[in-house]
Amino acid sequence: MIQYISTIMESLAVSTNNLTKIYNQGKASEVVALNNFNLGVKKGEIYGLLGGNGAGKTTTVRILTTMIRATSGNAKVLGYDIITNSREVRQIVGCLPQDAGLYEEFSAIENLDFIAQLRGLDSEKRKEQREELIQLVGLEKRKNDRVETFSGGMKRRLMIARSMIGNPEILFLDEPTAGIDVLVSRKVRELIKQLAINKKITTIVSTHDMIFAERLCDRVGIIRKGKLVAEDTPSAIVEKYGDGGDLEDAVVHLIGWVGDEEGELA
Repeated sequence: MIQYISTIMESLAVSTNNLTKIYNQGKASEVVALNNFNLGVKKGEIYGLLGGNGAGKTTTVRILTTMIRATSGNAKVLGYDIITNSREVRQIVGCLPQDAGLYEEFSAIENLDFIAQLRGLDSEKRKEQREELIQLVGLEKRKNDRVETFSGGMKRRLMIARSMIGNPEILFLDEPTAGIDVLVSRKVRELIKQLAINKKITTIVSTHDMIFAERLCDRVGIIRKGKLVAEDTPSAIVEKYGDGGDLEDAVVHLIGWVGDEEGELA
């Protein structure tokens, strides 16, 4: 039994144990964003975090990427404890935050080069990575143009390229399709799939876009009020909870109607 549990843990890229996050603890404005949250993401899979506003999706991403600390509980990323080994965690993860921005006055290449410098890459490695990533996201013809001249879709692709600097083993994408149309969303989805396959990267995506999640993710976890209430492949979730509909119907069934999940902490 011990060997069996050990084998399961070794197959996980991310695991959490009773992860809890309380904002403004002890105050009248106290908000429980995560409540004994348990999650296991397998190595190499694309995993979707789904739920309403305030469910705990963004908080989960921020904790696992060491941007903020949990109130209690623990988590490991490729075996590294997010508290005691936070530096190691930051070295192996890439992240596209929900509120990510680009340096508009810089070119695409300059944006990537700046982040590469912050991550400690030497000159030769920076050049190699920025050229590879620019080509990978299809921006080679615009690589020397200022970002302020880019469309929303081009900026989103550049943000994904930026999150790949340093060859991360795990990629966290928080609302990667926010503010873009359905055609660009499809291109972003195809890009993420390509990265996951070609780079063998474990990818965790937080999204409100059910079509995006249904067509991209190997498995999805539905979060309601800081707890994981269901987890399976998108098709299995639809079969169990969709009542003849699609993934959106299943998620609505699991989390309740809008109003039950309102809040600013996603």
